[in-house]
Order: sequence, then C-alpha cells, then structure tokens
Amino acid sequence: PHHAGSATMEYALADCSLAIMGEALGQTADAATLRRRGGNWRKVWDASVTDPESDFTGFPRPRMEDGEWFAPPSGAYDPTSHYGFHEGTAWQYQWLVPQDVAGMSEAMGGRERTLARLDRFFAFDKILADPMSARAEWVAGPYAYYGQHRYNPNNEPTMHTPWIYTLLGRPDRTATVVRAAQTLFTNAPNGVTGNDDLGTMSAWYLFGAMGLYPGMPGTGQMLVGAPRFEQVEIDSGQGRSLRIDAPGATGEGVQYVSGARLNGRALDRVWLDWDQLKAGGRIDLRLTDRAERTTWGTGAEDVPSETCRAG
Repeated sequence: PHHAGSATMEYALADCSLAIMGEALGQTADAATLRRRGGNWRKVWDASVTDPESDFTGFPRPRMEDGEWFAPPSGAYDPTSHYGFHEGTAWQYQWLVPQDVAGMSEAMGGRERTLARLDRFFAFDKILADPMSARAEWVAGPYAYYGQHRYNPNNEPTMHTPWIYTLLGRPDRTATVVRAAQTLFTNAPNGVTGNDDLGTMSAWYLFGAMGLYPGMPGTGQMLVGAPRFEQVEIDSGQGRSLRIDAPGATGEGVQYVSGARLNGRALDRVWLDWDQLKAGGRIDLRLTDRAERTTWGTGAEDVPSETCRAG
C-alpha cells in the first residue's frame, strides 16, 4: 500500500479546499462533490487499531486495492510503522483533518481523549516544565520518519498540529508547544529544523513568531496566538497594513493571550478572516505568563466551524 494512507488523507484535505474555490466560482455541483470527498479521511480510519504503547484506539490505516485493511507480515497493524504513509506514521498523519476537527475528535473518542492524545504526541508535561526538552522528546533526525509516535518539527505533515489545540478550544496549549518548537531554531548554520524546503520551515517559524498562523487551507483564516514581539506590522497591500501590538511580549518563556481587540472592538474568537486581514488595521493583544489566568478562545463559538463535515 504505497502511501495509500497519507495520499487519502491529503486528497481529502485538498478536495475540501477545492470545494471552497468551486463555490466561489459558482460551480456548485462540483463544489458539493468535492465537499463530500473532503470526508474521505474516514475511509482509512480504522477504529480497531490500538497503539501498543498506550491505550489510544482508532488510527488511519491503509487499505488494499480490494478495500480490505492492509495487514503487515507481523499481523497486527502498528500506527508507528512505515506502512502506507509518506515520510511519517499514522500517529503523525492522524491530525491531518483540519477540515473536520469535530469529526476527527469524535473518531478519537471525544474532545478530552483527543486532548490527551495530543498531550502524548507532544510530550506536553515535559515541554511545559522545560521547553528545551523538545529537542530530546520530539523527533530529532531530519529523516527519522518512521517508528515514531511524537511530533516531527523537521517535516511538513505535522506542521499544523500545534494549532489543533487551538481548534479544540485550548490556545494556551498551542502557545506552550509553539514556544518549545521555537527553541529548535537558532542562529547557527544548522539553525532551521529539517530541510527548509523552499522556505517552508522558515515561514513556519515566522508565522508562529508573529502570532498568526494559516488555518484551514482555502478559507483565508488566520489563527491568532501569542507573538514573540511587542509590535509586528504586516503590509496588506494597496497602502494598507495590519499592526499587531502585544505589550510585554518577550519571546522568553511561554506567554498566553488573555484578551484581544481588533480595531478597538473585542475579539473573542481565535481567528481572523481574509477580508479582515486585507483591510488592515490594528490588533491589540493582552498577554499573561499564567495559563490559568486566561479563558480567551476557549468557548465553542470561539473556533471556526468545520469546512467539510463528514456525515
């Protein structure tokens, strides 16, 4: 099953993105077809697969041409194995469902179980205690693709995963993970994680450092987080700019958003739409170094709705 699992997951995401384009172009029939295909990630989700090192059940798994589940020579399918996924494992590709985070969470056993699974994926307790521990706890080698159940900061398949916390109503945990990841970037000749891939990893760092990260592809949504700088100004084109003010931002230690305003009005939700970005203006962020002091972005209405909800 040469990359059958990862290809299905990636095509489902791509089809959902194309559905957005199709609707914008007035191609409603094609858009509806593509939107349905955005739920095809479920076709490779095997609820019976259990991780042998934990009690988590349900992972993507490749299928054979006849539709049967792939079974390795050893018999039991291991979600950390190399079978069926390109430059990654089922543990890493399971998060590639930004088009339907609610559906993904249901498949994992609900929100709390999904958060617990994310915590294991990121070794959350360890990086919370010491962000520098990410270098030892996460995938370290730039080509160490297989046999892994942890976050790989060196490669694209898991780049978006820190923001899955945000989409589940825990932007504070996103902040913790992003800060840990930023410790891996240095001014040394090898100061970028993995292969920069035409600037991909550098761009990832900049998005995290600015406190704006691209959400679901095709929506134009940008997820708001804690920046490393007190002030960031982005050229929005046509003489407009978007300024982000975050008094007290240091880039040292973990900081969390405890309040936000867009052009003077309260911003409780965790994202900005493309029209808001294009118009420019000013975002004012209030930061704290105590996660328990903020409830910003934690409400059900504070996160974007699913783009392609699978039935």
